[in-house]
Amino acid sequence: MKHLKKHLLLVAFGLLANLANAQAPRELPYKAGWTTDLEDWQVVDNKYASKTWKWKTAETLTITDSKRANDDWLISPAIDCSGKGTKKVVFNTGWNKAQSSNITLYYSLNYTGDVEQADWVLMDENIIPDTHPFGFKSASYMLYSKKLKLNAPKLHFAIRYQAHNDAGESQNEIRIRRFKVIGK
Repeated sequence: MKHLKKHLLLVAFGLLANLANAQAPRELPYKAGWTTDLEDWQVVDNKYASKTWKWKTAETLTITDSKRANDDWLISPAIDCSGKGTKKVVFNTGWNKAQSSNITLYYSLNYTGDVEQADWVLMDENIIPDTHPFGFKSASYMLYSKKLKLNAPKLHFAIRYQAHNDAGESQNEIRIRRFKVIGK
């Protein structure tokens, strides 16, 4: 009986250690894998759950307009952005048919799983300019890059999709590819 208690205690400590490691902030450089799914990114649908962020293909996520005023968040795992050096968020983005929608980039220092309770700092809005060409050929994707001077051991990034102007008559697909955070 004594050995069983010891064994169960060791198993419990092992499970707690694994849980702590699973929630530890990712180190830089960070690259979203998105190999076969959203991995450890969280999706928050505030409206119209049928139109949400989804995995498309390796390294690529997508969302499609619903012809309504969607409000959908795509939130990264915690990333360790500590240190004095400049960090940089880099990804490719594009849209398929029309400039009816757009994406905005935020970060939060206090996100704990509830998008409404966190303080979100706007990094950039209307990331895809109206003049950007349509289509998903490699040349049609826009390279987005934003520098960030911040020393934070636990930071979450969020890409928020909302209708750019009015909800459009035609549905538009938006894609995010090869998301990464680099720096010192």
